[in-house]
Amino acid sequence: MALAKTYQKPLNKLIKISVFIISLCCIFSCKTQHFETPEYGKNETQKVIHVKKVANFRTVGNIKNIDGRTLKEGKLYRSAHLNKLKKKSFDAFEKLGIKEIIDLRNSREIAQKPDQLPSESVYRNFSAFEDEGDQLAQAKKLVLKGKVNASDADKRMINFYREYVTENPETIKRIITEILESEDPILYHCTAGKDRTGITTALILTILKFDKETIYNEYLLSNNYRKDLILKRLRLANNLHFLYPKMDLKVLEKLSWVEKRYLDAAFEEINKKYGSTDAYINEVLGISDAKRSGYIQKFTY
Repeated sequence: MALAKTYQKPLNKLIKISVFIISLCCIFSCKTQHFETPEYGKNETQKVIHVKKVANFRTVGNIKNIDGRTLKEGKLYRSAHLNKLKKKSFDAFEKLGIKEIIDLRNSREIAQKPDQLPSESVYRNFSAFEDEGDQLAQAKKLVLKGKVNASDADKRMINFYREYVTENPETIKRIITEILESEDPILYHCTAGKDRTGITTALILTILKFDKETIYNEYLLSNNYRKDLILKRLRLANNLHFLYPKMDLKVLEKLSWVEKRYLDAAFEEINKKYGSTDAYINEVLGISDAKRSGYIQKFTY
């Protein structure tokens, strides 16, 4: 006991010195980074639903299409990954009537953070983006080394959106068909619930004849729902910048928020390759005018 006390004081002193040194490193090595304010969506109609440990969770509904028809609430749900979903929240899924989960992530992402789901849930995985050669891990290393700047990150996001809607059309078709053919409330998600999930939602709303302003506003709501999480991460990255002084924090900012330009890139690529979104819906997604009308009747009133 006496021996333990003998070592305790020097140990406490060492810890205090270590914390002091780290604080000094942060003060002298870090430059305060000023981040831009993103564009947020107008959350005037959607009901906020809280599911513990699940980010960016929301229902897509209670919005009007170009014919004045309203999207039914409680049919379509979207979110980030469900890896931290607790058993205590399983009841929330049951109350919402969610029976089927569509995971848009690739095999590597799923292996690292598998969904935690109620045993009765139907789980399906459709990945239109396969991370060949572990590109994401390699990109993270380059970011930490300062080999990627904000401009590079912006181009990467633009290219991702362009490629996602055209590189694997059969997979996109399966995703959209699975969602629109579901008779029960369905939840689809990717990792952050903003890019792949955002594109998927935008395509569904286009099929159901919602205008551009409504579609883009729903897309931007990811910034609203992820705001606290992102700002916390940016502050932490800024405070610990001395650990990776070469890293451009603007890269993290670019990869965290959604921007209208990203969704623009997806639709521009569709128009460039297929002539119009209507042609894409008909030819790529295999949805005839009659089928489209049926979906509109099913999901709106």
